[in-house]
Amino acid sequence: MRWPTAGARPERTIVTIQIIPAPVVRQTWIDPFAGGTEIRALHSFRLAHTENPEEGFAVQILGRPSGTSVLVSSEIAELEGVRQSTSEAELRAALTAAGIEMNGADHLFFLPDVRKQEVRAADDAPHVRRLTADDEGLFEAFVASAPEADVDEAWVELDQWVVFGAFDGDLLVAAGSALPFREDSLLADIGVLTLPSHRGQGHARAIVLALARHALAEGYEPQYRCQLENTSSVILAERSGFLSIGTWDVPLPAEDDDEDEDED
Repeated sequence: MRWPTAGARPERTIVTIQIIPAPVVRQTWIDPFAGGTEIRALHSFRLAHTENPEEGFAVQILGRPSGTSVLVSSEIAELEGVRQSTSEAELRAALTAAGIEMNGADHLFFLPDVRKQEVRAADDAPHVRRLTADDEGLFEAFVASAPEADVDEAWVELDQWVVFGAFDGDLLVAAGSALPFREDSLLADIGVLTLPSHRGQGHARAIVLALARHALAEGYEPQYRCQLENTSSVILAERSGFLSIGTWDVPLPAEDDDEDEDED
């Protein structure tokens, strides 16, 4: 999901598939990691630094079937042990020693071309519809009924780019949203939240497909991210027809200094 919390490594693993990525996927997730000023290039490990890292992403670790590619800011590159790293494990050890806490890797899931054609050709499930501002009361009641940790992880809000809901009668039991992954990006990042009492009934999958269908119709590429140990989310992505092209890890967001002062 959008900003999941770090956790233990998963017991269940999946095979990352080599698919032909859409141009926007390649431009976002593959080409940038071949750039920067190269520090080290081994058979399965590449380390480079960039003068203009994306805000909040002083370290980016991309895991692909061909190996690991890392982009770091110039400041991170000068930390003890970073330039000397010859593997992902050594790099992570150097970052940990420097007090840099990583978020924990996300799978990067996308739809292969054949699956995109199937999604476009299908209709939304009959119990799924787009939510609007008129559904504010329903949505607030839904969020109040969901576990707080799930709400934080899914980050589904009614005022986001597009929101769909799944209903059991008049009850909103699942909701999902899509929004541009970054400013001016044509990747539509998907998140979904289901009430615990209604999980395992296909609601989340129906919403994910509705969001993917809408994104494709609007010229966006559906993107689904989840942490490696989030087994239920991985299964949801796979059952929706998504394939992982790799994994991505960045540092945890920095805490707001003003909030820290207020707490003191």
